Amino acid sequence: MCAIGFCGGNVLVYTIGKATEWNPSKSGAANGVIGFFIGISGFIGSFICTVYVNPNNVQTQRVFDPAYPELGNVTIFTDPAIYEKVPWLWVIFAVMFTALFLPSIIIVRSPTPDEVCEMTPLCDESFEVNKLTSDHNYSVIEMLKTCKFYVLYVIVMTMSLALLTGTEIFKELAKDTIADDHFLNVIGAVLAICNAFGRLLWGVVMDKIGARWALFSAFLIITPAIILLYWTRLMPWPYLINVCVVAFASGIFTGIAPALVELFGHRDISLKYSICLSGELFGCLLFYLLSIGSVTLYSDLVFLILLAVPCGVSCIAGLIFI
Repeated sequence: MCAIGFCGGNVLVYTIGKATEWNPSKSGAANGVIGFFIGISGFIGSFICTVYVNPNNVQTQRVFDPAYPELGNVTIFTDPAIYEKVPWLWVIFAVMFTALFLPSIIIVRSPTPDEVCEMTPLCDESFEVNKLTSDHNYSVIEMLKTCKFYVLYVIVMTMSLALLTGTEIFKELAKDTIADDHFLNVIGAVLAICNAFGRLLWGVVMDKIGARWALFSAFLIITPAIILLYWTRLMPWPYLINVCVVAFASGIFTGIAPALVELFGHRDISLKYSICLSGELFGCLLFYLLSIGSVTLYSDLVFLILLAVPCGVSCIAGLIFI
């Protein structure tokens, strides 16, 4: 799993870096397109899980797991046929990834100086777009000496909390209140589409209004939406809408590279992006620790509040410091 994460991270950094190099004045829109297809991949994954792993809509059961007696009764699938399909699911994903990655070895590359010059007139459509690029191309060392970088780093960390809330725990939160596994998979598919369009639209918005207001607006939506999940999970359709709102707003994740370009310039953008994206590691670690606490120490409502508070802090920090 670590190897999969390592390879996936490298692919993401390389792709985002090249998209920014090819579209220097519209990096938000370029990264939004990349993010859109990342979100669509979640829709495909959810569809495959529904059709292949659980085509008969087998329901979860609340049972006592002797392997984890401290958890008491847990909600899990008891049908062994479902678990037998999981290894082959990884094989299906591996074949899909290979088919997608191999052509990119030839297609994805850095633009030549002449190609950059040809792209510039296409990007330079308005003053509003051009002004959202830093006048000074910071080196990586210069960037690390600024306060804005560390504010952005914390924001990236909280972005991962919002993204994980919207895409990873929606089943866990509703497993005791919504028994229909197919409906939960439908939620997964719809939220993937919402996240895809969110990534695309937030990229375009960031090109137009800048990182400060885009980040503020996104986290202003995310913060209350996360807390509301505690109540909407009692009703299938409101829960679907609520999860989709979180997923759409967390599409702001695609704005990391455009924010770096706006604040620190295009120089060494791939390296800058990879350094800033490492904040996601600490966000995932924080999410994991909070998830453990939600099992025995506090309720789901407290868990969601603990996830929402850092997002609220990022909302204010983005407005003041970015």
